[in-house]
Amino acid sequence: MDINHERGNLGQDFQFISIQNPEDLKDRGKRRLARSHAVKQALQSQRRPRDDVLRNGTGAPGQTLVPWSALAPPSAYGPFETLMGDSPRLRALLSHSAARQAAEPVFSVADPVVFQDFGSVFRTDLDDPALLSAVKLTFAFAVTGGNVDQECLDHQTQAMSAIRERMSSPETALSLPTLGAILLLAGVEARLGMRWQVQLHMGAIRQLLELGQSKTVYLTDGIKRAIFWQDLNSSVMTGSDRIVDHTTFAELQWKRDPFAPNLFVLAPGFERIAHLFDEDYIEVLKDIHALQCIMDLSGYSCQNPVEMLRVDNQQASIGSRLVNSPKLSTHIEACYLAAYLSACMLCCKVWRHSVMPSYVSLNLLGMLRQSSGDPFWDDHPDLLVWILHIGGSFSSQGTVRDGYKALLQENHGSRFMGMYGSLEELVQILSLFVWSEKAYRAQVEEFWTETHLGIETTQ
Repeated sequence: MDINHERGNLGQDFQFISIQNPEDLKDRGKRRLARSHAVKQALQSQRRPRDDVLRNGTGAPGQTLVPWSALAPPSAYGPFETLMGDSPRLRALLSHSAARQAAEPVFSVADPVVFQDFGSVFRTDLDDPALLSAVKLTFAFAVTGGNVDQECLDHQTQAMSAIRERMSSPETALSLPTLGAILLLAGVEARLGMRWQVQLHMGAIRQLLELGQSKTVYLTDGIKRAIFWQDLNSSVMTGSDRIVDHTTFAELQWKRDPFAPNLFVLAPGFERIAHLFDEDYIEVLKDIHALQCIMDLSGYSCQNPVEMLRVDNQQASIGSRLVNSPKLSTHIEACYLAAYLSACMLCCKVWRHSVMPSYVSLNLLGMLRQSSGDPFWDDHPDLLVWILHIGGSFSSQGTVRDGYKALLQENHGSRFMGMYGSLEELVQILSLFVWSEKAYRAQVEEFWTETHLGIETTQ
């Protein structure tokens, strides 16, 4: 046995903290050091089997794929519970359901994805002041319903102060917590529609990425995904310039399965009008159709970490190309947004439970209102039926949803006359474009009930 090797392992597992007298037990710095080391060891012990899963889809030889639920500690907040330490304010904020979704897409809390929990993204705890303040800001902003109160301002000021100090020195600027803190700030700003501020902070991320190319700094798969999705989401919400795309990081690369060419075809409704769109959009529609077919396979649930990574990469490719597509008219942009929304609701937990569907449906409603008198829709009423129901079904309750209902009622007696009178007839039309029984049925049926009753009352 190699004694030095054994000692090396012990050195990694234990950290000795000098206690000279009982008063040292009250030393917050030493208590924090001990807690930090304990958390890191717990994360490492959880990460070893997870890293095997992510690399190979299996554990050690003879082991089968381990579900995330078996790896996560029993807690309402998953792995994030062990990182909150003794912060009662964080616990109070996370008691609100809105806060548990607010950190998407930087990291997951409410529904941890194996490659997107806090530990996998940052490989640290919440002792970092910049990251801690940014996390508190994100949760507090969600709890207020998107309003900036004094607590939000305090957390924002603290986060920006810590980030500004680090950015003054290249030696301290590039770190996972700093990247995460900037991304979380940009996420709040994107929700507020602050395009200039978003571009400022995402520009800082670009500078740090460029700095990292000249230094040996390990960026986790999780932080790369966080950068990509925050950049893409912010562009959708504010129109900000993008700093990366689906080809930037090797971890997000995706290619079509060469052994399943029959999946990558156009749905019948799009095939009939393919001549109206450019080739790039047609190829994206084929990729969405393949994703839809995979989602509707019997027994498929997208719970396997390897499957989740592949789907995340496929959706990244789809979303990135759609956002980059030229917007030649309002009705064409409406088609792009509908495809974007339909793709993001097919599987990925990060999408379905994030703020993005409501933002996309809001933008889509704006495009439909602007083009409501466009003769294009007179020639293609079935496409408009699909777009209105996709947008309305995944919109938030309130004025946006009411806006979709109003457009449906407006078209019901003209463009849609005699096209459908029942839910099943409606589904037949929707199936011509993008339709998933598992992913869409419940929401579309609920929206159908609301709009059908509304139409009946106006007749």
